[in-house]
Amino acid sequence: MRLPVIFSCLFILITACNQPAGKAPKDITRNDVKIAYNSCGEKDTTLLFIHGWCINKEYWEPQVNYFCPSYKVVTIDLPGFGESGKNRTSWSFDEYTEDIKYIIEQLELKNVILIGHSMSGDIILNADNRYPGLLAGIVGIDNLHVPASAMTPQQKNETDSFFHLLATSFRTTVDNQMKPTIFQPATDTAVVNRVMNDVFTADSAIAINVLRSMTDISQKEKPLMKGLSHKLYLVNSDMFPINKDSLTKYCSKGFHAEWVRATGHYPMIEKPGEFNAALQKVINAIGKKE
Repeated sequence: MRLPVIFSCLFILITACNQPAGKAPKDITRNDVKIAYNSCGEKDTTLLFIHGWCINKEYWEPQVNYFCPSYKVVTIDLPGFGESGKNRTSWSFDEYTEDIKYIIEQLELKNVILIGHSMSGDIILNADNRYPGLLAGIVGIDNLHVPASAMTPQQKNETDSFFHLLATSFRTTVDNQMKPTIFQPATDTAVVNRVMNDVFTADSAIAINVLRSMTDISQKEKPLMKGLSHKLYLVNSDMFPINKDSLTKYCSKGFHAEWVRATGHYPMIEKPGEFNAALQKVINAIGKKE
């Protein structure tokens, strides 16, 4: 398997705007690490949005504006990204799962629908397995197209080589191999520039460690899907197909996918109107407790 293929697979798996009026960012602290968040709305159902690799909570601004009148909406910066703290030694997805549990408990969030973009698809799987009573539903955004398996020794060696390349030349490796895998040829230049700027200004050591952790947990997706207590909902770009047979086999409570057509890996900012409509359909279905 050549390195570009590995990078593409990794991004399939993983893969500053104005605040709403009167909604200043806040933060809480877990184990001395700040977790920055925004919150709006006062309804009984909470939409808790988690961003993907190297981006931040501001990518959900179109959803904040759309959903706040009808729901409580919370967006966070995962530690290591955005305005959250970087003073952590472990970047495992178990730590991120504990962050989510802590946020829900500290903010006393009710009827939480956990919505995770890109790499955060593995966080929602992990959270639902560890704390099934904590959530009302789970939604992946452009992720979990096909549950991954444990790597062969050859794949592991190739992946290790890829990470060595990434550590040696982060910007060049990302610039050369990321764009073809997560953007459509017609993706708006402003979207491309925004994403790439956030990737390039991230702490590369943290970004690589998080990507390694994502690679580790993604190999457990099949048992994690088997252990789900909720139906898995997806709102995905049609840039990458999903493996319906595999998801049907492993998602113990079933799955359902909605599509946002002709976007890249960031449908929530590329076509926010279509994305919001698709996400609303999913939220409505969760409310019916399918």
